[in-house]
Amino acid sequence: MNDTARAAPTPRRTATSAPSRSHTPWWIWTLAAVGVLGLLAFTIVIGIMAVPAALANLRTQVASVHSPLVLGSGPTSVEVVVPDGWLITRPDDSHALITTPDGGMTVDVDLDAEAPADAATTAGVASPLVEVLASGLTAAHGSPVPTSEGDPADVPALVAAVGPVAGGSIVFSVSTADLDRYRPALANLLEGVRP
Repeated sequence: MNDTARAAPTPRRTATSAPSRSHTPWWIWTLAAVGVLGLLAFTIVIGIMAVPAALANLRTQVASVHSPLVLGSGPTSVEVVVPDGWLITRPDDSHALITTPDGGMTVDVDLDAEAPADAATTAGVASPLVEVLASGLTAAHGSPVPTSEGDPADVPALVAAVGPVAGGSIVFSVSTADLDRYRPALANLLEGVRP
């Protein structure tokens, strides 16, 4: 036989020569699982911190004197002209939270079924000072007296009720560390009430 006629030898496979699969060590899978769980926990914490603030921002708008804040609906609605640039947060249509652009004063605004003097007394003002605004509406205002069971930090610096509007009054609860600085701005806000 010549060399060209000879068949090429075929390699034989034995049990030991089968292709080998390398197994991933258990500790790599453990590290991967810990990493995935850590990423999931981080995402949940960020979501818990960011989602409430994002939802609050969806309800917040920048005020314009050309589009007044409307509290209530239908014949019991009241308009409040809020100065330009102030922030208005509306949890519902009978309540609003108004904040100055610098964040130094926050005003919680609610509709009330009582007359201004009664609404101010109900809000904690012992002896409200009653005045007539330039708009012809009545304003009853004063500093609320802290109650024995309440936290003094939760007591507003001033409460003012303006009316008669919508069969009652509109109550402004003012929170600020420097009331004297914001009195002119608050006066403008009270004068902006339109029945």
